[in-house]
Amino acid sequence: MDPESAIVTFSFGAERTMIFKRPNFDSVKIPLKNGSVLVMNPPTNEFWFHEIPREKNIKDVRISLTFRKNLSEKSECCVSDLSSEDDGWPVDDSLADVSFILNNDPGDETDEDQANDEEAANSASTFKPSWTEQMENGQIDLKQHQQYGGGPKHNLPVGSEAGDYFKMLFTNDMCEKIRENTNKYAEFVKSATIDKWEPIGVKKWRWKPIEDIEELFSFIAIILIMGIAKLPRIKDYWSSNPMLGNDKVKRTMARDRFVDIYRFFHISDRENEVSPNDPSFYMMRKLDPFMSCLRSNFQMHFEPYPHLSVDEAMVKYKGRLGIVQYMPNKPVKRGIKVWALCTSFFGYVYNFEPYCGKRDKLPRSDNGLGYSVVTFLTKNLSKGHHIHIDRFYTSVVLMKDLLKSGIYASGTVNTNRKFLPTYIKNVKLAENGSSKCFQ
Repeated sequence: MDPESAIVTFSFGAERTMIFKRPNFDSVKIPLKNGSVLVMNPPTNEFWFHEIPREKNIKDVRISLTFRKNLSEKSECCVSDLSSEDDGWPVDDSLADVSFILNNDPGDETDEDQANDEEAANSASTFKPSWTEQMENGQIDLKQHQQYGGGPKHNLPVGSEAGDYFKMLFTNDMCEKIRENTNKYAEFVKSATIDKWEPIGVKKWRWKPIEDIEELFSFIAIILIMGIAKLPRIKDYWSSNPMLGNDKVKRTMARDRFVDIYRFFHISDRENEVSPNDPSFYMMRKLDPFMSCLRSNFQMHFEPYPHLSVDEAMVKYKGRLGIVQYMPNKPVKRGIKVWALCTSFFGYVYNFEPYCGKRDKLPRSDNGLGYSVVTFLTKNLSKGHHIHIDRFYTSVVLMKDLLKSGIYASGTVNTNRKFLPTYIKNVKLAENGSSKCFQ
């Protein structure tokens, strides 16, 4: 951006307040009414940061158009509709190619922070970056950044039922595969225990193969109902007691049939399973084909928004399993951890991978686990997206490599990360939520 040119902002709709900030100076607040024009002549942009903070009590629509001169050879000016109202950052600094937020909020604590730093310390990268507090945004291609609208992609008509959307992601082909594998597993159990049934007659074997995927969809529907309307025991859903029994469940499937499918329900192909002693074995191997189909459907039916977030999610589980994690600072403290790439707008999961320790499908690099997670989840993203991460993932090496791929990123950072300026440890922030930018 040309530091000698003015910045012009047109504001329409609800009144908002623009705040100008400068170290060691009092903040200046300017109300932007409907139809107002604000001109910032140089050198205002060099010494003052400006932002339009969110105001929760204002629900009306607001549109901000900002014009600034670009120094790129292809275009001498550009129009930006991105403002700090959209992402909470200062306007001129929010699009810096490599930037970090130092936040007083303790953020997310993970047991792997130390291990992540130790792995990053062994990085093969040899570059020595130079740092400045002066932002230069000329490398950012705003047109490329704004080309993504984002949103669902499907051919379902308006007014479609929730079940139609569910089957769009959980397809008939996936259900058919589960039907085949469940029938195979039932036959395997029968043959493995035939010595128990022969003396008393094979007719005691109650299992009847699943003939239609609709029966399996009914079984899955009951499982979802049980997750919402919880009762002490499974058989209580078929109880004749009006205080317990669920009429919808009773009409959908008989209790004994549900119990039979529940007993032999099998997602993986029994014939292709490997022993835990096999070098190719990992904890999620049985679920891997199913999860691959889910990922494909998630990405097929959704165009990601420009802003995405990488973080971990916890699937609550207290059973006996070698990959169960305990994270005391999370709402779900114990369960299976899943790395997820989600839209920052409403949390749609675009890509994911369960964490199974060192024996999982996630490729490891010399730059730390956080680096490996972000690069793995974003490998299929197009150029121009912006990734938001927390301090577990943020590193200079990651930011540089993402930028080479045409992906922008921002995040909180630990001050002891490799390649950061030494004076960053002495930075003092005025209050919670404040930030300081380096490039």
